[in-house]
Order: sequence, then structure tokens, then C-alpha cells
Amino acid sequence: MSFFLRQFLAAGLAGLLGGLLGLTVPHRRPRLYKTSLVLHALLFAVLAGSTVWRTVEHTRPLATPQPGATSLRVVATNLETLFLENRTLTDFLTKVEADVMVFEETGWWLQKRHWKALGLPVGAAGKPPFPEHLFVGSLGDISVYSRFPILESKSIVVEDRPGQPRQDIREILVLKLDIDGRTVNLVAVHPSSPRTEVQWIRRQTYLERLEAVLKDLQAQSGTETIVIGDWNLSPWSVYFSDLFGRLNLHTAFADRYPQTTRFFFDYRLHWILGAVVDHVAITPGLRFADVQLGPDIGSDHLPLIAEIVLLGDKTGEPAN
Repeated sequence: MSFFLRQFLAAGLAGLLGGLLGLTVPHRRPRLYKTSLVLHALLFAVLAGSTVWRTVEHTRPLATPQPGATSLRVVATNLETLFLENRTLTDFLTKVEADVMVFEETGWWLQKRHWKALGLPVGAAGKPPFPEHLFVGSLGDISVYSRFPILESKSIVVEDRPGQPRQDIREILVLKLDIDGRTVNLVAVHPSSPRTEVQWIRRQTYLERLEAVLKDLQAQSGTETIVIGDWNLSPWSVYFSDLFGRLNLHTAFADRYPQTTRFFFDYRLHWILGAVVDHVAITPGLRFADVQLGPDIGSDHLPLIAEIVLLGDKTGEPAN
């Protein structure tokens, strides 16, 4: 239900305005009507206030990069198996000039079929707009292209029970990138969407495994971590808040407030029928210089673009 908190707030506001308008007409029980309206207003204020708090609880203001600071631009989007060399997608990627590209729902087996049918090299790594370094998860669900060398990479398969249908098995990609002599962890995520009780349990299992992975990375000295992807988790969810709090993660939103990243049925309805599920998170040694949302690229998700600054010098020590 937290996916649609904005819609609930809009409905609550409409009801409140309608109730205030109702004060202009006579009522059989005016005291009961006014009491109900005051209660409605109080409950709406509590919900709105908690929504604002959850929005800012783990966000940090954007930082202006210092001269000579090391930074990278990361773009992530759920492709819904959109072909990687789709013209709309490649035009967008060419324009954004990302250093790292993260794709969920890649459907790598289907991507390979498209490339072979067109007589093109599989993967397109190094062919503009795609950077030269490529890592694809063992399930083919998540893929990462990077301009920076990939020092280490692994795909962690998450199952909540043996024999689980393949389409419900998810993976976590963990990469170590060499960014101008500094090692930065990149973790790409895509848990199940909690549409049913079973899928909710699978998402929670995934988040528990993700937390363990991130704790292991944080125990390693001298590295910082970026977590990005389709989290299938609302920023107003208690699970989002608790996870970020325990791991001391920070996030930021385009234009400083949560906006639709996954829309339903039609992009033109994204303000009405949409949810905020794609996120980027960073550890304290990193800062956001900018966060934006990209345009409709033919998927049911909007691309998430983050400009991230590394604090300190190349050794990771704070700059003087």
C-alpha cells in the first residue's frame, strides 16, 4: 500500500476539501459532522506529516563538486526486456553519457537472440553508447556496463526455497570498480514486486540477503558503495526506512522529492497510476551532485540518473 501513498493522500485531501465545502449546507447533526471533519483533518495531517518525514529522513542535500574532485555518472533502468539497441534507448544513452549503466529485466537470452538475428556482435560492449566493460548476472536479469575497469564481479542468486520457479529467482550483482585509482563497490538490485503474499516474502528474503552483503562490504576498509536499481520498495515503507537506518545509507530524489519511476498502462498517466520504486543509495564517503529522471524510453520504468562525487583524494583520505 505504501507504493500508492501519494494517491491515498490525494484522496484524503479531496475528501477534506469536500467536507469543508459541506459546511456551507445545513446538516441534521451538525456537531457530529464537524467532529468527523476535525478527525478527518487530524488523521490527514498525521499521514501527511509522516510522509514528509519519511521523505527527508535518509536524504542528503546535493553537494557542489570541488575542482578536481572525482565523480561518476550512473544511469539505471528496468528495461522490461526492451532491446538494448532500441533507437529510443540508445539516443537517450548517447545524450546522458553515463560512466556506468545498470539494466534490470535485461532478459539477456532474448538480447542475444536479437543481436544474432541482426548479425550484430553480442553485448555491444565498447560500441557507443555502451562502455567497454560488461558484466551480466548469472540469471541474465541484471547487466552492467562500465567505463571504469571492473576489478571483481559476482552474481549472488537469492532463493527463498529450493525448486522456486526460475522467473521468481532474483540476483544481486556486486562489482568493484577502479575509478581513477580508487575502488568503489557497485551493487545492482532487483527484488520481486510484492504483489502477492508469496512475492512479498521473496522480496523480504532478498532485502535480508542484500543487507548481509552490504554489511560485508562496509566491513572492508577504504571502499565506498553505491546501491542502485529497481528496489520494488517504496521510500515511505518502514522496510526502506529501517534498512537505510541500519546501514547508514543516504539517498536523493530528482527535484528533491519522490517522483514516479514505474508507471502503469501509459506514460501519460504516470502521475496518477505510478509508483516510486527505483532508487540509488550511497555510503557516507560519497555525495550526490545531481539526481534526475530520464524520459519515457519504451519501458514501463523511467531511467534514474545519478551524479556521484567521491570525497577526499585518490587514496580515500579527506582532502585538505
